[in-house]
Amino acid sequence: MKQIISTRYLNKLGFEGDFTPTQDNLKTLLSLHVQHIPFGNIASFLGEEVSLEPDRLVQKLLIENREGYCLEHSTLTRIALTELGYDAFNVLGRVYYQSTHTVAPVRTHLVTLVRLDQQLFLYDPGFGGMTPTTILSFEAIGKMQPTPLEPFRFVDIAACGIDASQLTDMKYMLQVFLHDEWVNVYAINPEQKIAPADAMIANWYISTSPESLFTQHLMLFTVNSESRMTLKDRVLRIHGKERSDKKILSTFSDFEETMKTVLRINLEKEQLQQLWEKLALNQ
Repeated sequence: MKQIISTRYLNKLGFEGDFTPTQDNLKTLLSLHVQHIPFGNIASFLGEEVSLEPDRLVQKLLIENREGYCLEHSTLTRIALTELGYDAFNVLGRVYYQSTHTVAPVRTHLVTLVRLDQQLFLYDPGFGGMTPTTILSFEAIGKMQPTPLEPFRFVDIAACGIDASQLTDMKYMLQVFLHDEWVNVYAINPEQKIAPADAMIANWYISTSPESLFTQHLMLFTVNSESRMTLKDRVLRIHGKERSDKKILSTFSDFEETMKTVLRINLEKEQLQQLWEKLALNQ
């Protein structure tokens, strides 16, 4: 399978020219990834299997133009980036975005880290509505790092405002600057490289547990150079630099059009109807 996944990856993203593993190319890949491979949880929402097998990830994300969530995106990117000559590995983080915890949340958010030019970078296309749209450096702890949309930063967990008992084994918190304040997103420890079996356990929990948001709600996301487009159940939100819009999808026709033109997810009409019917049951 040597180089097969990376070749398909570059083709899917529309990367042109000879590829060398540079920092600029890493930035370009992530920017293209978030625009060409949507985030989403259609399979787990419908109670279907979510596989992390490389062949099936290639088929789903790179050939069928389907969506995936963090474990799928970051498993694929770790393999593709390694084939392309990068020193890439996966770690699991704890999510704090839009949540209140009294104990440490389960480590379920999979990210890819890349060592390059004696620096360590975050390459994460799979956090959904608040995923960073460019690489972020761990050499700038506490400093704002601009992206095409919102600024981000890493801080030591001692500075994130959360009790240490809720941050077990974590080292840094990723924060985003929203509405004039820094908001916690997720915590990771770059020293905790995982084995594939660790991702499999996290994937099983995320895709099957009745307590998982990924079995309770439909969550889809994509981005362009100016806006984030997020669908949660039947509510579509488009957040740009200057304005935000919200639309409730009240008809199947609206839903079908949004999936095809806004989120650009390729589904048969029968699958779209399955989703719409389940959304109706959840109202």
